[in-house]
Order: sequence, then C-alpha cells, then structure tokens
Amino acid sequence: MKGYIHAGWSWCKSHIYIWVMLFLYQLLWGFFLYRFLESLIVPLLHRYPNPAPTELSTQLFMMESQFLLTKTNYVTPYLWAIVGFIAVRMLFTPLIQAGTYYAMAHHRNDSGLTFFRGIAASWKKMSLIYILETLVLLAPAYWIIPYLATKLSSSLGWQALLTGVLPVVIGWVIGGWIVHHLFLFWQFGVSSDTSFIQSLKLGCIRALPVLGISLIFMGVSLLSSILVTAAAMFWTGMTALILQQAFPALRALLKLWSLSSRYHAWENTPE
Repeated sequence: MKGYIHAGWSWCKSHIYIWVMLFLYQLLWGFFLYRFLESLIVPLLHRYPNPAPTELSTQLFMMESQFLLTKTNYVTPYLWAIVGFIAVRMLFTPLIQAGTYYAMAHHRNDSGLTFFRGIAASWKKMSLIYILETLVLLAPAYWIIPYLATKLSSSLGWQALLTGVLPVVIGWVIGGWIVHHLFLFWQFGVSSDTSFIQSLKLGCIRALPVLGISLIFMGVSLLSSILVTAAAMFWTGMTALILQQAFPALRALLKLWSLSSRYHAWENTPE
C-alpha cells in the first residue's frame, strides 16, 4: 500500500489546482451552511426567557414553539432552503467527481485542463451514478428508522440500546461504506473508459489495498481533527483561529490524497 500512497501523493503535488478548487468549494459550502444555521437558531435563542427561566416560562416557550411548528408556515421557508442546499450539493458533487477522477485516469497526458475536460466528458454518467448511490445508501432507512424508533421508545436501559440499536447502526454504516466503494470502482471505470463489469472485477480483486488505504486515511483524518480541536482549546486567540481556518485545507488535501491513492490501487499502478 505504501507504493499506492506515494503515487497518490505524487499525483496531488502535480494537481494543486484541483486541491485549491476543492478547498474553496468546501470553504464556501461551510460558510453558507453556517450562516443559514445561524439565521435559524439565533432568533430562537433570542425568544428564550430571560432572565433565568422559571418552570412556567419554559413551558410557555415550548408551547409557543410547538404552535409555530404545527399551526403556522413558520418553517416552510427554512424547509425550502434545506431542499435548495441539498439540490446544490447534488448538482456540484458529480461535477467535481467527474473532473477529479478523469484527471486521475489521464494524468500521464495532463495539460492542466484535464479536470474541466473530465466534467464535459463524463458529468452525465457521474450524475447518474451519484443519484443511484444516494438512493441505494438511503433505501435501508425505510426499514431501519422505524425499527430504531420503536427500539428507542421501548428501551428500558443502556444495555437494551447497545444490543438492539447499536448493532443495526454499525451494520448500516459498514454496509454503506462497502457499497460506496463499489460505486467508487464504477466511477473509476467510467473515468478510464473501462466497462462496468471490468471495473467491479478490478475493484473486487484489489479490494483489500483499496479498503486498507481508506481506513488509513480515515484514521489520519480523525486524528488530525482531534489534534486541531485540542490545540484550539489550549491555544486560544489568534492561534486557534488560524488552526480552525486552516483545517479545511488539510481535510481537502487528505480527501484528495486518499482518492488518488485508492485509484492507483484500483488501477494497480504503484510508483
């Protein structure tokens, strides 16, 4: 796996512009999402009883909130805004995937515009794959969510939760992770003009290094997040602000490095 990771890093170094675009995309997405949540939560906090609420004032606040949610169209604009956010996300994600995977598949004759040629060449197929993947990953929710709701409402203790809820959630997460990689193999094949059957065949043959690389980068990303959060807690002020603003760039780099390393493992071309 070391050779694949090294090959992935070499690809990242020669495609810095993709990393910059991915970082800016995530930064802008996070900014607008933060502003949306702020516009939703802050007005609600302003309506919370002040000074310290009594039992009666808290009940009145809850009754008013319930009335606004059930008897008025107060939340309708926010629901439409959430739908808009999801639509924008689902529009841009396949475009970025199409350009990135195409640049990985054609890195040997990259002229600097391969990313944009990839969008033009395969955005339709990538959009279809992305929609199918989303539907497949969300389909179990039709059965799992009612089951979890029943278990949570009838649970009498932590032991019941651990035995009845946690295994189902873990199974869903692991199953979704595996299914995501099957669709990832398909996307790699589309980018490199490989047939659907051949793409899955190559992915299954080289599943161990691909999944191993994915686990390694998941661990590195989690460790980085913990270290940045801990450092920001101890070094407050300007240092914490710089760390928090720089972390999305590191996260984008790790994501791109992980994808390129998995592609080289799938293609079986270590450096």
